[in-house]
Amino acid sequence: MARVLRTILLVLVALTPVPIAIAVTRGGDASDRSAPPMSTAPTTPAPTTAPAPGCTPDPSLTAPAAPAPAELVAALDRFAADPAVAAGPYSVSIWIDGYDELAGQPDVPLLPASNQKLLTAMGALAVLGPELRFTTTVVTGASDLTLVAGGDPSLAARGPHSLDALAADVRAAGITRVTGSLVVDESRHDTARRAPGWQDWQVPAYAGPLSALMVDRNRYRRDPAFLADPALANAELFRELLAAHGVMVEGPTVHGTAPSAATTVAAAASAPLAELVTDTLMRSDNMAAELLLREVGRTVQGVGSTLGGAAATRDALAPLCVPVTGIDDDGSGLSRANARSAREWRVLLQAARTQPWWPVLVDALPLAGRSGTLTSRFRGTPAEANVRAKTGTIIGGIALSGYGTTAGGRAFVFSVIANGPASNGGEAALDALVATIAGHPA
Repeated sequence: MARVLRTILLVLVALTPVPIAIAVTRGGDASDRSAPPMSTAPTTPAPTTAPAPGCTPDPSLTAPAAPAPAELVAALDRFAADPAVAAGPYSVSIWIDGYDELAGQPDVPLLPASNQKLLTAMGALAVLGPELRFTTTVVTGASDLTLVAGGDPSLAARGPHSLDALAADVRAAGITRVTGSLVVDESRHDTARRAPGWQDWQVPAYAGPLSALMVDRNRYRRDPAFLADPALANAELFRELLAAHGVMVEGPTVHGTAPSAATTVAAAASAPLAELVTDTLMRSDNMAAELLLREVGRTVQGVGSTLGGAAATRDALAPLCVPVTGIDDDGSGLSRANARSAREWRVLLQAARTQPWWPVLVDALPLAGRSGTLTSRFRGTPAEANVRAKTGTIIGGIALSGYGTTAGGRAFVFSVIANGPASNGGEAALDALVATIAGHPA
């Protein structure tokens, strides 16, 4: 009878819904639900869906393991008990080579904040390849001059890689007068100016309007006309730069597409994608992430869109042989519709180590205490100059996911996320947990 009752109890527990993070607005949301602390060290479960045909799973995901040391379980307990963390839902998944998973609410899907850029970077590297360059061109056809957007997230107004340099090249090609229009062709991507889940107050506070023609990350103006049509505004800027170089355009600035028989008179190629991904992750660049995601969608589906890029990214990660089941609504993590558990992030990062593009990804991550968004964190701890990870901060959420090596020489892969009105105060507790793992001697 006791065995029957225990079986019934286990079934009821399995059917109990896990707490879900509720999106909060600028001032927080009272509907955010806290979850009880939970610190266990269960064995990493097998994937819940079948691997993609023809792929080989990372053997470390299912390798036999010993129980995690008690002092590491205690470190997780301290993180879970921190008031800023305990006040809202959290999700922790840490794999340490040779040990069982350290986990606390590992399957609760939460707002990943800028950890979303990890998925964007993976998709860009898998679909586009680290050597790809984005090229912005200027072409002539009939009487018009057309500026053709290349989806380049790094194009500037002035400098060596800029609209100004393109204008100088147009003049160097012998063009001094254009009798027709100045046409801007942004057909490479769709014309949605924001991701579906972005809130009004986030633009232009945290991101500019989206366009396949992006100049200075579309953050140099904040007026309504620019926010509604940045491509046309950027083309007007190009007109001014052309004039400064002695090229006069008589017609208006208009939207259009380049003619099929056009002649290229100037071109500006970006740095290789590997460098762009590094810059995106190091600085947590929202605008660059969004353009990279759209470009993935264009390459796979023919049209550059946010949701198309998200779908193409999930498909492109099939070789990792792990389920990709979270919700992806943008490329940067600003959207409050994004949701993914710490275990899924950790498994994705762990499985990514089998891919040819993984060295580019890991080198692109901020190094604790030394570079990017981790420059001022983990200094004086065992994580310094050791842990590489992507930070994430959004109103009502923090996250950190990445890689490290313990003092005892064991590789570890981790994801730690906390949501809720008080969660932004939990960074110290999060860092203490990761530093303790990094400093473990066994």
